[in-house]
Amino acid sequence: MRWVFYSLLILNVVYLGWQLLARVAPPAEPARAAVVAAPRQLQMLNEQGGSDRPALPRQALCLVVGPWGERGAAESLQRTLRELAGPGELRAVPVRKDRLSWVYLPATEDRDAALQQLRELQGRGVDSFIVAEGEDANAISLGYFSSAESARGLQVKMRNAGYPAEVRETWKEITEYWLYYPVPDAGAGERIRQAAAGAGVEMAQAGCATG
Repeated sequence: MRWVFYSLLILNVVYLGWQLLARVAPPAEPARAAVVAAPRQLQMLNEQGGSDRPALPRQALCLVVGPWGERGAAESLQRTLRELAGPGELRAVPVRKDRLSWVYLPATEDRDAALQQLRELQGRGVDSFIVAEGEDANAISLGYFSSAESARGLQVKMRNAGYPAEVRETWKEITEYWLYYPVPDAGAGERIRQAAAGAGVEMAQAGCATG
């Protein structure tokens, strides 16, 4: 019966080991599903309602033909185009041309003092002349420059020599004449373009409003 004894001994050892393991190992936890927060939905600016910006009215477009330096020439083509595009509207538009930087010595109330200063400058070889009339009467002109940098250079040179030179932007203002027509159909627009080319002027599109 020795084998019965050893069998019972082995069973007791196995049972004892199982009890020890049950006490040491933590109970298994059920698997948890990972929870991920859904990202907030982005709303594009053009999808947002209730915008505080008022809608801008769309300006009507016109065909514009020109420019002319004389009103009579503009009126002549206006008569030619009357049957093609109606009477149109002739507008006189002030335009600044020949923009230059003027270097000068400010005017003085005493013309004799201005003439004496002019003689002094010319004696030093400075190209200059006195303004005879207008709001700048008795000012001494030192030159006109298309380059603002060149004008500033002369100003600095004159100031270093002791003369209070100034620089002012100036221009020649002229009047140009343009014809304005509400945009017609494509065929009439092409005939207007041809008439403008024949008259040596341009055709473009611009807002009809006078602004």
